[in-house]
Amino acid sequence: MTDGTVILGAGPTGLGAAYRLVERGEKDFEIFERAGRVGGLATSFTDPKGWTWDVSGHIIFSGYRYFNEFLGKVLGGDGVRWIDRESWIKFEDRYVRYPFQNHLSSLPEEAMLECLIGLVESQTIDKDRAFANFEEWVLAKFGAGVAKHFMNPYNFKVWSTPLSKMGFYWIAERVAVVDWRKAIQTTLLPQNTDWGPNAKFGYPKHGGTLGLWKAVLPFLGDTVRYRKRAVCVDEEKREVTFSDGTTRRYDRLLTTLPLEAFVARLKHAPEKVRAASKKLLFNRLFSVGIGLRKPCPSDKNWIYFPNPRTPFYRMTYLSNYSPDIVPGSDTSRYFAILTETTYSRFKPLPEGDFVEATIRGLVDEGILDSSDRKLLETAFLIHAGHAYPIPSVDRNAALDTIHAYLEPRGIFSRGRFGSWKYEIGNQDHSLMQGVELVDRWLDGSEEKVFRS
Repeated sequence: MTDGTVILGAGPTGLGAAYRLVERGEKDFEIFERAGRVGGLATSFTDPKGWTWDVSGHIIFSGYRYFNEFLGKVLGGDGVRWIDRESWIKFEDRYVRYPFQNHLSSLPEEAMLECLIGLVESQTIDKDRAFANFEEWVLAKFGAGVAKHFMNPYNFKVWSTPLSKMGFYWIAERVAVVDWRKAIQTTLLPQNTDWGPNAKFGYPKHGGTLGLWKAVLPFLGDTVRYRKRAVCVDEEKREVTFSDGTTRRYDRLLTTLPLEAFVARLKHAPEKVRAASKKLLFNRLFSVGIGLRKPCPSDKNWIYFPNPRTPFYRMTYLSNYSPDIVPGSDTSRYFAILTETTYSRFKPLPEGDFVEATIRGLVDEGILDSSDRKLLETAFLIHAGHAYPIPSVDRNAALDTIHAYLEPRGIFSRGRFGSWKYEIGNQDHSLMQGVELVDRWLDGSEEKVFRS
């Protein structure tokens, strides 16, 4: 009798692997989840007053055929609301369409000229400028104006990490690069430039983001073990010990735990592996859900905030995604917004009452009026101990060292924080990492997402 497959974590990657195992006729596996619910960072909470809140602003979009077919199977043909993206940037006293660098005509004249001049200079006079990190890449690709007015302040707020400590290898479809000729053309002849793979996105009709991942459970049978926190992994005995004192042996182990935390749990890892794990940078997140007793005043989906004085970097009109977010699904009476603020050793949180700081920021940015305070129905705070795996300049070398140790021992670290690759950290990427790992186990096929 074999010890089978053990999966640590019931987020998108762990559930994706389990779903694929069932599809492939495999039954000898168990999932161990430290929380009392599935979803990982893609979970949702319902507060005591009946409002539903996501950990952060998750949406559904994918170019993977498998993922899109999976959606139809678990949620049915009408289980997803499809929405045209309305994403904006709040710049000083005005709104600029996303992405910033494609809509410079919306800026105040002085800032617009700085951005255009910087783009021309960076792509003509300084076109051979070398770059070794994200900060230098921004300057080389966008010039001093766009760097000053948006890219630098906004990205520092998102990552809570100096851009000089970040690599540029992860960019791909994450950052739109604009040619200076096109920038001048769209400034003189303004037009809306749609960009990115999520111009139309989906969101579960019911249950928030968690609604998708709860819908996987009926396909898995009795395989998820809740409130099981792994505290030690003996990679020689192939055995996991949990905080309740129980153990579980395995033939293959899929871990979706944050990689640096997982390495700390290994019993026999050599010092070079532990040292590599300590090079992995990450930030933490506070999301604040604000529910108000009034109809939503905007048809926007989400807004970015580069202003350093505003604590949050992004705000989502969450009830515009689905009426199910608010009590009784009554958006004629209620609306919900969700703000996101990261922090790290490089960027601390504002001092004092964080919810109050968030509300002040919403008022200062004109999202709420001071009179809306009396309409406040609920304020819900969510903390994520790991939010973004930072694509630091030395990340890839560290990952190579760690995976080279783990995989010959039957341990495979995948997922947003298991792979430690932000660029493949969306829900679809994460599910596909689990699916492709199972196919690799069973027939030796290539893991295209993880290896990308």
